[in-house]
Amino acid sequence: MRESLVADLNRLYVGILLIIAVCTSFFLKLDIILLSIIIVLVLYDLFSLKFINYLTQIIIILLILILFYLVNEFILFWNYFYLIQIFIIFISILISKYRFIFFYLSVCLFCIFLILINQNDRNIFYLIIGISFLNDTVAYIFGSKFKGPLIIPSISPKKTWSGTLVSFILSIVTLYILNFSLLFSSLVAISLFLGDIFFSYIKRSLNIKDFSKVLGNHGGILDRLDSMFLASIIFQFYLITN
Repeated sequence: MRESLVADLNRLYVGILLIIAVCTSFFLKLDIILLSIIIVLVLYDLFSLKFINYLTQIIIILLILILFYLVNEFILFWNYFYLIQIFIIFISILISKYRFIFFYLSVCLFCIFLILINQNDRNIFYLIIGISFLNDTVAYIFGSKFKGPLIIPSISPKKTWSGTLVSFILSIVTLYILNFSLLFSSLVAISLFLGDIFFSYIKRSLNIKDFSKVLGNHGGILDRLDSMFLASIIFQFYLITN
């Protein structure tokens, strides 16, 4: 019981520090610093897994940098970028033998999503972070308190229907209050859940609990950004159609 309480307190402290860091970045306009920290920690998580050799990882990163250059040079490509990400995600699910390589690639593209979204609308960038934190926190609190049946225990052993439904409704209400349509708000809420499940699926297939321990009881940075993963695609589509 005591160990569980200490773990929960550590999780709370790290969560508060993350919120303070994001709020400080927003108000002081330190977007570049925040993005740099996120990308460095993401790469740390990926490199620490060691499921592919370092040379292959470096090659993938170089290819991503070239792709990022092309995206910036030929802005029309931005309009179809989300389709490439969706395709890679499906491949990572269907092809088990090279799953981690495709997952690695999709995570690198996710970092580019965050950069491009921030360049186009920094408010949307911070909204993605905020709604993701809100969704995860509410799901964790209500799931821990009310417990109840699990949704997909074989993939996500702690995700309950109670926590998920409350966080789902609250995410929709929050986005709707911020003048997003009910349909769009619902799609984002669904994407928050599916992103979390997708990352849990990858972790189970790789037989790991967390991507790293860089954030202590929160795991790695990827364990905190999981629900943002698919939401970034939805918001990117929103930006190019509005």
